[in-house]
Amino acid sequence: MKEDIMVSVLCTAYNHENFIRDAIEGVLEQKTNFRYELIIHDDASGDHTPKIITEYAERYKGIIRLVMQEKNQYQSCNIYPAFLFPKVRGKYIAFCEGDDYWTDEQKLQKQVDFLENHEDYVMCMHNAVKVNYETGEGVVLNTFPADGTYSQEKQILAGLGTDFPAFASYMVRAEFLKGIPEFFLASKVLDYPIRQYYANCGKVYYFKAPMSVYRVSTPQSYMKKVSENEFFYNNYAIEMIRFFENLNQYTGKKFNTVLECKIDSDYFGFCLSIPEQEGIDKAVQNGLDIGKVMKCYKCLFPGYLDSTIQEVCEKSSHIFIYGASRLAPVCKKQLEHAGISFEGFVVSEGQMKAGSIEGMKIYYLNEVIAKYGNPGFILAIQPINLGIVEKTLRRHGMKNYCQPYRI
Repeated sequence: MKEDIMVSVLCTAYNHENFIRDAIEGVLEQKTNFRYELIIHDDASGDHTPKIITEYAERYKGIIRLVMQEKNQYQSCNIYPAFLFPKVRGKYIAFCEGDDYWTDEQKLQKQVDFLENHEDYVMCMHNAVKVNYETGEGVVLNTFPADGTYSQEKQILAGLGTDFPAFASYMVRAEFLKGIPEFFLASKVLDYPIRQYYANCGKVYYFKAPMSVYRVSTPQSYMKKVSENEFFYNNYAIEMIRFFENLNQYTGKKFNTVLECKIDSDYFGFCLSIPEQEGIDKAVQNGLDIGKVMKCYKCLFPGYLDSTIQEVCEKSSHIFIYGASRLAPVCKKQLEHAGISFEGFVVSEGQMKAGSIEGMKIYYLNEVIAKYGNPGFILAIQPINLGIVEKTLRRHGMKNYCQPYRI
């Protein structure tokens, strides 16, 4: 580590020609009283990204360093531990992937000042604006309610039933990467695992002020591939099951209830993304819990109808499916198979939503409450989200609902 470099900013790029300038400029515009470096890894992009970053590197030789791949490495390894972490020279590490960007020129200074003055903190992060690339819609993440220190339990919960803190908001102490257990670096998605590792190492601080933009649904986004490609989603679910099993053991099962709930959710994700017999075979090959797999498939069967659904329908003539993700169409088919009519789908206020699912309208909860006096809700959401949705319904005085999708 060179003592004159305070922060190493790590940036991964792949076919980001429409975004990479924003990411680089956001770093170069930082006003600091210390030196920082920007290390950009290009994973054999097929567009103009290599040309753009090379031009910047030539202009800012004292700041920008490049790692250029001739062959794509993403499918064979995790880019950060393989190519970026070994290049770090700074005391601290900050992140900004090629399709995100920083919006506050004081971001690095604020974070370094805090960590320099609080040696018992290993990490800090901040609020961000989430922008949907396809629609242009933007919302402030507001993962946490205010400036402050958030416990390891809070860090575990953040990103399970709520939005993740933006990866481009993270700053961590580089020294703690030495000896990090392998399972924290095994997943293709690094932001959640690395935050849990640091939360286990020491205190984590959060700045309420938004200082970056987090783009979602960009063409090369891994999470976009996960949402649109069943193969990616299925493998991602296996990755998450393994990660949370390991995290549960690593933390001495201190957070067993919530982590087991998350693991159950990922079992639903696994089964939702692969036909039953193929899923059973793959589960056996990967050492998954076959009992949980079979229970999930039972819940997902089109002819299945949990007894609690009928109870909700008996109390209201206006039934809604709460949720708009993968379980929602499953629930729709089950209701149709049972001859039960419903009004549409519901999501919580502030959630980004499409207009409809399979021809049925998606409403915000407030719209439904304002229009119908006694609506009933079938919670077609994964187990990890049940607690948050249940609190939301109770806060609005809604008592007629059921939770049929549990293991």
